Amino acid sequence: MRAIVFDLDGTLLAFDRPYDAVLADAIEEEGAQPTDETLEAYFDAFTERFRACEPDPVHTAFDDIDVDADAESLTDSLRRHEAKLCRPPANATADLERLSEDGYALGVLTNGVREWQLTKLRAAGLEEYFDAVVVSYDVGAHKPDPAPFETLEAELPAAEYAMVGDSESDLEGASAVGWEAYRYSGGGFGELPDVFGWESRGR
Repeated sequence: MRAIVFDLDGTLLAFDRPYDAVLADAIEEEGAQPTDETLEAYFDAFTERFRACEPDPVHTAFDDIDVDADAESLTDSLRRHEAKLCRPPANATADLERLSEDGYALGVLTNGVREWQLTKLRAAGLEEYFDAVVVSYDVGAHKPDPAPFETLEAELPAAEYAMVGDSESDLEGASAVGWEAYRYSGGGFGELPDVFGWESRGR
């Protein structure tokens, strides 16, 4: 069995508008007025907490900035907006079905908080195609650290692995643990699995 593992944000899903606009809309929905300073303060607070894998990084970031709205309500609003505005590439469903029918095990390996990442995956109708989903917060380390990759291997045993992602952390982390790696640049997944030099059957 061979496994093809996908990054989530920027690969399986992408926002159809800039993320700062997604954040601003979520804040406005709760009756507050987002400013450039507010958005920058949120990003700074969130990034610091996220990198350290601190609990509830979105909620605590909202709690830490000067915005006239409840942090819990803002968190719920942002989660809804993220799920609503994420889109898979064209033909993603057909490509995933084809890879599964060809015998490949499919996984997701994503930096993030499980609740948030699964919400987006489900909203896009893609969760059913994956045999394993590993989220960095569950492991306590983000890609390119080897821990998330090793956890994926434990949850989805296979003879060979390949990573599909849009960032250096995807490619560097995969290569460091002996996986094939492919930089995704948009346009669907029709080139898979040929880019790995694998035969057409996954087994």
